[in-house]
Amino acid sequence: MLRGTTSYGIGADSYDTVLTPLESARAALLVERDRLDYVAAHLLVRICAARLAQVPPWSLVIDQRCPGCGATDHGKPFVRDHPGLSVSLSHTRGTVAAAAGWSVVGVDVETTAGFRYDRRLAERVLAPEEVAAVDAAPDPALAFLRHWVRKEALVKAGHGSLLGPTTAGSGAAGASRRVREWTAGDSGAVAAGVSEQPLTLLRAGDGPYGQPIPDDRPGGP
Repeated sequence: MLRGTTSYGIGADSYDTVLTPLESARAALLVERDRLDYVAAHLLVRICAARLAQVPPWSLVIDQRCPGCGATDHGKPFVRDHPGLSVSLSHTRGTVAAAAGWSVVGVDVETTAGFRYDRRLAERVLAPEEVAAVDAAPDPALAFLRHWVRKEALVKAGHGSLLGPTTAGSGAAGASRRVREWTAGDSGAVAAGVSEQPLTLLRAGDGPYGQPIPDDRPGGP
């Protein structure tokens, strides 16, 4: 999670100079712990987008637009003045994730701490074969969350819906969709990213929030 000043010149302690008024207002409504996660995710997505756009992260404005009603206070995030650059972000207690790409991307992260598997929920949001696989897993709670983040990432990338069962397995992604999953080594949180192009996993470099560097270790950070 981003705290203090990053090597990019932005940090969670000065977010009000980087985030939009809407983002800052939402952050102000949260308790401190949740606010830091929210801010970190919104700063991180700017860092990801800036790497592709080759501009300073603080120069980017992240807006939202609902494809259904057209409202700008919710919906899929996008980078103002950078058409074609897709972004996605997610945060959970103590862990954040973000993605950017020149094709549509989606990312989701969930914490495993304290999560209890609810089979009734699984039956509402997963396909029957997935429920069976979760039930048979050594750790059903972890197996369910891995299916869930994959599904959330797919939906954020415009594939499928959260309403009703859906097949979230990698095979369902199709030839044009690439799915990558990883586990945060420090917190155990699970995450998934979806893109139509190859996904490069980045982690913070040595030192506090250093430059992101490629990380292709099995399981990821």
